[in-house]
Amino acid sequence: MGDEIKGFCLERSQRIYPNSSESVTANTAVVNMKLPKLKEGEILAKTLYTGICGSDNSASLGKPNFDWVQRPRVIGHEFSAEVLELGPGNHGDLKVGDIFTPLAMLGCRDEDCPACSVAKWNLCPEKQIIGFHRDGGFGQQVILESDRVVTLMEGLTPEQGALVEPLSIITNALYNKCNIQPGQDVIVSGCGIIGLMSAEVARASGARVLVTGIAQDRDVRLKKAKDRGFIILEVSPENSLTEQLKKDVRDNQGVPFGHKGKVDLLIECSGVPQVLSEAISVVRPEGDICVIATYPKDVDINATHLTRTSLNMRGSMGSCRKDYMAAQKLMLTGSFPADEYIDFYDFKDITRAFEESIKAKNVKAVVKMNP
Repeated sequence: MGDEIKGFCLERSQRIYPNSSESVTANTAVVNMKLPKLKEGEILAKTLYTGICGSDNSASLGKPNFDWVQRPRVIGHEFSAEVLELGPGNHGDLKVGDIFTPLAMLGCRDEDCPACSVAKWNLCPEKQIIGFHRDGGFGQQVILESDRVVTLMEGLTPEQGALVEPLSIITNALYNKCNIQPGQDVIVSGCGIIGLMSAEVARASGARVLVTGIAQDRDVRLKKAKDRGFIILEVSPENSLTEQLKKDVRDNQGVPFGHKGKVDLLIECSGVPQVLSEAISVVRPEGDICVIATYPKDVDINATHLTRTSLNMRGSMGSCRKDYMAAQKLMLTGSFPADEYIDFYDFKDITRAFEESIKAKNVKAVVKMNP
C-alpha cells in the first residue's frame, strides 16, 4: 500500500455559481494519495467505475447544504470496485477478487439505535457517508469497512455497478414512500439522473410519466427523457408547471395528461425550493408528493393547502441493503436500462467530467478510474 495513487479531491468550500466566470471545479484538484494500513474490519479495493452524483456537484460548488463535508476529501460514493486485500478481522464470505458496490451510508450499528436495529443505516443519526465522512470512490484505490460491501449479482457489469447506489435511492423512494399505482399520472420534477431513474421506475410500475427540466436541460437531459418516450415540459418562472398543466398537456398518443391540472404523484428531484413550493398545487387531493432532493435553503410551503387537500408529503433519505438488491434486480431484468444513461470518461478527463456534469452537458458521468 505504499504505492502512490491518484484521487479527485474536494479541497475548498468557496461558493461557486455555475454561470459566473469562475471555473466550476475551482474547489477541486487531482491529487496523489497514500493509503494507510488497514484497520480491523477494513478492506482495500481497486475502484473500477465511479459515478458523479448531484451531491458531489453540490459539494464541489460549495453549496450551503454540503458545508458539513470536511476538506480535503476524496469524494465519490457511487462506484464499483474489486477487493484487493482483506484487513484484520472477520469478513465473512468476502474474498480477494470479489466485485462489489458499497453501501454509501454506514450506521453506528448499535443494537439500541432505532434505525440500525432494523438495518436502516441510512436513517441513523450517526451515519458515515463514504466520500463525505471518509475518502471515497474517486480515489483509484479505496479503503472501506467490509460491512458496506454489496457483491454484484451475476450478470451485472462493473459499469452498471456504478449506478446501483443511485438506483437504490429510487427503489427506496418509490416502493417504500410512495403509493405508486398502475395507471397513475406522475410528474418527476428535475431531469438529472435521479429524476430520469425515477421516471423509468415509475413507468415500470405502470404509471404514465411527465419529466420537467429547465432551458439548460433542453439539449441533453430533456432530450434523453423525450427519446426514452416520456412526456417532457420545459419550465421557467414565466412558464410554470402549474400554468402549463392547466392547458392541454397530452402524452405521445394524444391522450390528455392529468385531470384539470392535477396529477396523482409528484416526485421532486430538482432541489429547487420554488419547485417544491409549487408541487402541492399540482397534486390532486389525497395525492402524494415524494421529496428525494435536498435544498440549499428553507422552503416555504402552503401548509393550509396541504391540510385542506389531505396531501401526503414524504421525504426519502438514501437507501439500505435491501434497496440495493432491488436496484440490481431492476437492472438485470431490464426494467432500468442502465446503459442508456451512462456517459463514460477516463480518469485523465475527470475534471472535464465534473465540469460537464455540473453544466448539464451529460446525462450520467461515469469515470473509469484505472487504466
